[in-house]
Amino acid sequence: MCLVIDVNTIPSVFDPSSKGHDGFIPVLKWVTIGKGCIVYGGTKYRKELRLMWRYFRLFGQLSKQGRVIDLPNPPIDRYAAQLKVKVPANRFDDEHLVAIVATSRCRIVCTNDKAAHPYLQRKDLYPKHVKYPKIYSAASHVKLCCDEN
Repeated sequence: MCLVIDVNTIPSVFDPSSKGHDGFIPVLKWVTIGKGCIVYGGTKYRKELRLMWRYFRLFGQLSKQGRVIDLPNPPIDRYAAQLKVKVPANRFDDEHLVAIVATSRCRIVCTNDKAAHPYLQRKDLYPKHVKYPKIYSAASHVKLCCDEN
């Protein structure tokens, strides 16, 4: 029922005029009229989201409707810092997404950032009790927008 939406994908989900919006309509419907819920948190995610003030305000509105779970920063920031030590590669710049998944045990990450996919699916980056997430990146992944996830 929960998913993490990568900040760079938020316009594709919520803005009908955004390039690629058609592929993310199932996510939009799942979050706005279905049982989907957005999980977010951590200093880096909040900083990126605040730069997109329109969507930051939207998250506030969705939160009032019970469609957003706002996780506390410290556990996510600690885990993200550990990940950067474990994987110092410059291409790994979405450590905060892995940390959100590891902390929340969320099962779906919505992203169109192909460079993030290999890192999001590395089993060794998650605690043993947390499964790596499935990635929603196109309309063909619509089956992921279901209550079991």
